[in-house]
Amino acid sequence: MATATTSLSRAFLSLLLLIAVASSSPAAEFRGKLDPKVEPGTRVMTPLAEASAEVVAALPAAPGAGDKVWILKRSPTIDIKGTKYLVAILVTAGGDKALWLDRNLNGKFDANERWPFAGDRKDVELTLPWDNGIYREFPLKLECSVGPDAAVLTNVVYNFNIVYSGSVDIDGRTLKLQFFPLPAVVAIDPATIRTAMDTDFNGKIESERGEMDTGRGKAPVFQSGSRYLAVKSVDLATGDVVVEERPAAEYTRFEAAAGQAMPDFSFVDFEGRARKLSDFRGKFVLLDFWGTWCGPCIAEMKELDPIYAQYAPRGFEIIGMNMEKTAGKLSASEYAAVNDTARAFIAKAGHKWIQATQESIERFALDVIHVNAYPTTILVAPDGTVVSRQAHAKVLADLLAKRLR
Repeated sequence: MATATTSLSRAFLSLLLLIAVASSSPAAEFRGKLDPKVEPGTRVMTPLAEASAEVVAALPAAPGAGDKVWILKRSPTIDIKGTKYLVAILVTAGGDKALWLDRNLNGKFDANERWPFAGDRKDVELTLPWDNGIYREFPLKLECSVGPDAAVLTNVVYNFNIVYSGSVDIDGRTLKLQFFPLPAVVAIDPATIRTAMDTDFNGKIESERGEMDTGRGKAPVFQSGSRYLAVKSVDLATGDVVVEERPAAEYTRFEAAAGQAMPDFSFVDFEGRARKLSDFRGKFVLLDFWGTWCGPCIAEMKELDPIYAQYAPRGFEIIGMNMEKTAGKLSASEYAAVNDTARAFIAKAGHKWIQATQESIERFALDVIHVNAYPTTILVAPDGTVVSRQAHAKVLADLLAKRLR
C-alpha cells in the first residue's frame, strides 16, 4: 500500500513539474529583418527669411541681379538628429529655384551641393550621410511654399525624422512592422517609442484599427487573429527584429467596435465641474480627441460646428478630449499650462460643446482607448454602446441624419 501511495505521489509530483515547466516555457518568437531603406517621417514647418550676407557669401557664386536667397528664419541650419546642415534656397529672377545644402559640413556650399526644384515642383528630395547601424543614408524631403510674388518664399516643410520598417514571418505570412523614433533617438526601444504592426496582414498600417501604439514602459501588445504579439527587440547594428507572442491578458486596448458597451469614465470640464460619460445617457455623444498642435483636429472641429448646432437640440452632445501634450508624464504646472493653451484656443475658436481637461482624461485616452491618431472620434449611442470609432464629420453627419430625424 505504501509503495502504491508513494508511486501515486511521485506521479502527482511529476505532473505538477510538467505543468510548471509548461507554464514557464518561453513565449513563441518570430524573427525577421529591418528594411535597408527608410522613409521620411515626422515633418515640421518653418518660416523663411531673406539670407544674411554670411550665408550669401557661402554660395560658390554671387547671386545675379533680381535673384533672392532664403534661409530658415529661426536658424540657417537644418538639424538632423544632432547634425546641423547649412541650407539656403536660391530663387532666380526667372523663377527657377534650387536648394543649396552643405552636405559635407565644410561651412560653405560646394558646386555639387545644389538640388534644383524640377519644373513646377515645390519639393526636392536628397539623402544625407548617416552612420546608424545598417542605415547609411538619411532621406530628406523639403517642400517650399511660394507667396503671391513667385520670388517670395514663405515657409518650408521638411522631415526631421524617419520611419524604420521591417517584417517577420508568421505561419508563412509576412507581418509588416514600422517604428517611429523621436528625433534624437538612434536606437529602437519598443518600450518607449511608437510602433505599428499590420495585424491583419493586408499590407497597410491602419491606426484606427489599433495597428499603431506607443510603448509606455513596456512594448505595446497587438492582437493578430488569435495571437497577441509584441516586438521583443530591434537591433540596428544587424537589422534583426524579434516579435514574441504574449498572454491575452496583456492586451488592454478597448476596441470601441460598433455594439460594444463604452466604459464609463470621469472627467473635469474647462469650468472645473466633475462629470461622467454616463451623465449623458439618453443622448448621442461624440468623444473628440484633439490638440491645438494637430492641424487635422482644428479642421475637423470647424466641420463639427454646424453639425453640433443642428443636432444638439435633438439629443446630441460632443465632449472634446484635449490631449495637448502627449509625450511623457506632465507636472502640475505643465497640466495647468496645457489647460490654459486649450482654453484660450476654444475661447477664440468659439466651439460651443463641452471640453475635458487633459489631466482628467489622459489615462483613459492612453491606457483604455490607446489613442495614437488625432483626431480620434468615437460616437456613443444613447444606451452607452459604441456606434463608430471613426465618426469624422461626414460620417457623423450621415449617422445622426439617420438616427435623429
